[in-house]
Amino acid sequence: MIDFEWYRSFISIYKQGSVSAAAKTRFLTQPAMSQHLAALESEVGEPLFLRAPRKMIPTDKGKEMYTKLVPLIEHLETATQEIQHYAKTDSRSPLLKIGSPVEYFTGRVSEKIKGTDTRLITSFGVASTLLDELIKEEVDLIFTPKKQTVPGIEYKELEVETFVIVAPPGFKEQHSSLAEIEEWVEEQAWLSYGLDLPIIRRFWREHFKRRPTIQARHIIPNLYSILKGVENGLGLSILPSYLIEESVAEGKSTVLYGELSVDNTLYAAYRMDKKGDPIIQSLLNQW
Repeated sequence: MIDFEWYRSFISIYKQGSVSAAAKTRFLTQPAMSQHLAALESEVGEPLFLRAPRKMIPTDKGKEMYTKLVPLIEHLETATQEIQHYAKTDSRSPLLKIGSPVEYFTGRVSEKIKGTDTRLITSFGVASTLLDELIKEEVDLIFTPKKQTVPGIEYKELEVETFVIVAPPGFKEQHSSLAEIEEWVEEQAWLSYGLDLPIIRRFWREHFKRRPTIQARHIIPNLYSILKGVENGLGLSILPSYLIEESVAEGKSTVLYGELSVDNTLYAAYRMDKKGDPIIQSLLNQW
């Protein structure tokens, strides 16, 4: 009799192209994965892969089996997680552990979760810290501006945020050419999230085609605090439009050269074994 886990291991090897990478996605050892594949091939009666150096190449039989199995396995895994979810459900709302940059949670996630009955335990951090927590299973889901290729982790694009130059009230656009704008902004005081000028560096490269030569006047690792500094006249910065809408509308800050913007994609990330989790999918459906 063919074991269901053999099918799951076969699909992982097919998708990842190697036993070692597939083992990481399934959080199993390589010997266990190899044993699953050998057992399945024994039952099928022919090889499902050609063993090449550092790569597993599917045979025609392997391709045929993959095409047949994928929709069935994914549907079964989703159904299994739903059954487990409802079996555990009690009078309280379901619980989900998430990680997010504090600014994105405050500005976007908090307004999205109003339409769900999910209880959240939230941790804040930068992209690298959040990914590490996800890999260690300390959280179920993270929101991140960085998409890194890690075995066993799947990403879903949520939205694109637009960053613009924000200045204290009273600042006016005085130049029209890129050269003049660049010369002017280089003379201003800047507030940055980090010493390496994240986003500011991208803005310079995208519009001025070179690295910025400015040195930030203040390093403030919180976008809301940076906005407050801009409102108080400490300098200019580049911030996401969703974060500054209220400030601009109330005349506390102003957008300069709005046509010069930088887009940044936001992702949700979760472990592949949680792909069909109804609690995670219910939350992500709010976007």
